[in-house]
Amino acid sequence: MVGPTIDSQPADAAAAQAFLAALDDPLARLAREHGAVDFMLSSHGLVLHDPLERLTLGIVGQLISVKAALAIFGRLQQSLGGRIDATMLADTDEAALRLVGLSGAKARAVRELGVEVASGRLSFDEVAAMSDEQVEARLVALRGIGTWSAQMFLLRSLGRPDVFPAGDLGLRRGIESLYALREMPSIPEAAERALAWRPYRSYAAKYLWLHYAAAADT
Repeated sequence: MVGPTIDSQPADAAAAQAFLAALDDPLARLAREHGAVDFMLSSHGLVLHDPLERLTLGIVGQLISVKAALAIFGRLQQSLGGRIDATMLADTDEAALRLVGLSGAKARAVRELGVEVASGRLSFDEVAAMSDEQVEARLVALRGIGTWSAQMFLLRSLGRPDVFPAGDLGLRRGIESLYALREMPSIPEAAERALAWRPYRSYAAKYLWLHYAAAADT
């Protein structure tokens, strides 16, 4: 795969931290408190072997809790021998996929994703060479992958530094808490606020996730 791999450390973390810490913005406090961060690292501790698993998890996790998504994804990995292989996924019928806890729609979506990758119609090397906008357009054309999943792939799998998945509940709750808002911002409102953090919106997202996690624990 071209470019950064899952859980690699982006090279401009220090530059991003310095830029965000210098802003006249409450986010600057988070940047100063946490220092340089790796936005590609997630907090769930699940081992994801490759981009296919990242996209599969994105499909599995839609509209359910993180806990439920991780449980179902873990069962899916186990059913396929410990990791998700495109050919094995494509060759598994939807009834078998539903046995791990997937809905009918998600079973169809993950199987079709396996077919796309196994056939070569979806090449992650080609995707990695695309612009952010091209990657998002290519991925949302697939069944079961929406804007949030595509943006999380850009952020967590490709290591793109300026992506803000404004549809993420944790980010919107983080903004609500950090700015002491009376209610959670809408997706467009969150995206608009994030414009101030360009060209390091992926790092800003990480700071907000850390802030939201800390606030949820108090």
